[in-house]
Amino acid sequence: MKKLEAGIEAFHADRIAEARSEFEAVIAAGAESRLTSRAGDYLAACDRAEAAQDGKGNDAFLEAVMARNDGDLEGALKICTAGSRTRDGRFVYLASCVRALLGDTEPALDSLAKAVELDPTNRVRAFHDADFASLNEDERFLSLVHDQSD
Repeated sequence: MKKLEAGIEAFHADRIAEARSEFEAVIAAGAESRLTSRAGDYLAACDRAEAAQDGKGNDAFLEAVMARNDGDLEGALKICTAGSRTRDGRFVYLASCVRALLGDTEPALDSLAKAVELDPTNRVRAFHDADFASLNEDERFLSLVHDQSD
């Protein structure tokens, strides 16, 4: 808990590298799931903060979307899976779309599960997204897009 608190304090003081180190330590220690989940959320926030400082955050996402729209699925996937982007729900969701379009069912479903975990609104997006048309009858896909908490 102290590492998480120290990370949050560092994050809000704009000491992103220090914050990242604290959040990674929480996850590595295997603390209780709500703490590791919270640390993971803050790690994603660190990624976004660093990308914003670099001025590249949205540019990379837009580049990936444009590659996907231009039919360069492999290029889009490469952008989405580079470095810390695998912890950013936008990139993970787009990677799942691209994998579905490529016909890579299991990797697409694995990515979609992670995207839903990172951002539960991805569940609704996927339900309505034509990129997943090939998976509409897949049981795992159906369980991912239908909220089980009802």
